Parts: sequence; C-alpha cells; structure tokens
Amino acid sequence: MLLETCMETSEDKSTPGRQWSLQEVRSLVCSYLHQAFIADTMLCKLVHFQTYPSELLDVVIRGVPSMHICLDFLQELMQQPSLNKQIFGIQLLSHVSLQYALPKSLNLCVTALNLLYALLGGISSAQRVKLFKPVLPALVRISEAFPPLTEDIVNLLMQLAKICESQASLASHFDAHLGKGLEIASQDSIELCELTQRMFSEILDKAVLRGNVYKQE
Repeated sequence: MLLETCMETSEDKSTPGRQWSLQEVRSLVCSYLHQAFIADTMLCKLVHFQTYPSELLDVVIRGVPSMHICLDFLQELMQQPSLNKQIFGIQLLSHVSLQYALPKSLNLCVTALNLLYALLGGISSAQRVKLFKPVLPALVRISEAFPPLTEDIVNLLMQLAKICESQASLASHFDAHLGKGLEIASQDSIELCELTQRMFSEILDKAVLRGNVYKQE
C-alpha cells in the first residue's frame, strides 16, 4: 500500500506543485522501507515475492539503499512457477544490476539468460509474448550493466525474432481457415518482433557504442 502511494498519476503530471509532493512522498516511503528491510530482511523478500507495479522498480532501487538484499533471493524468485513472478524477478534484477554491478549480480544475470533460453522454445506463443514484452527492456539494462553479456543477449534476441517471424507467418497462412484467434496471434508475434528489433538498437546505443566502454587510445 505504501508503494502504491508512490505511483505517478495523471493529476501529478498536470497539476503544478504535485511533482514536489510526489517526490516528498517517495522519499518518506523509501526511507521507511530502508529501515524496515534492514531490521527484517525477510520483509524485503515477502514484499518482492508478492510483487508490485514494475513502474516503481526504478524508484525503489534508487531510493532504498538496502535493496542489495534482493540479491540473496532473486534466483528463487526467478524460478517460481508463476510467469508473472519470473517476469518481475528479471525486471528487478535488471534494475539492481545497474545500481549494484557486482559479481553476484552478474551470476544472477547469467542464470536469468539461461532461464529465458530454456523458456524460449518451451512455452506457447501467447506465453512467449506475455513473457518477453516486459522482459526485453530488462535485457537492455542488463547489457548496459554487464557489457560482456551483450553477445549472449543479442543471440537470444535473434532467436526470439526468428521464432516470432515464423509464428507470424504460420498464423497468417492459416488465418483464413481457422478464424480470428490466429490473426490476433500473428499480430502479437509481429509486435514482439518489432519490439525485439527496437531493443537490439537500444543495446547498440547503450552497451556497444558507448564511448566509455570502447575507447580508442
């Protein structure tokens, strides 16, 4: 409930002075959560296993210094049978990695990539769209935090794009005979393929072509 008070509303965007009030609320909430997580690390685990809006992850990671505690249970969170919790776990990991680029974070990112490789061909088309649409921006953040993982991430994106193109082509071919459902599946696959291409471009900008990563002497 405290975290939900940190969500930005349309009124916050349009009303003068509301941004300052929102910032103050976020500061107070993050300060309290920091003290609470330090006092009881299991509370941090409980909150994140329940999940909360992913839009708040950046706010919480930046505002709660004790969020490095998440590194102790992130692998367990990502391995939950719930697809929503797997998604949230990978999104959380990507933000934590940008803030705490530690060897433990790197190992967890490798685990996350292995999980995504395993799921890539082992889930339905609808589940694939549900999983990768919110996860692709997280892969950009991971590549930014750990450039050595960029090659593996790009390979994953290429495989995903190929599967989406094949799925869209197959659904389009049979659409006229099997009805509206395949038309929707085809459109979803096309949108996911386009998003994959955009994320590939972002990875180039943020992880590969950054001057502070590859500098000419």
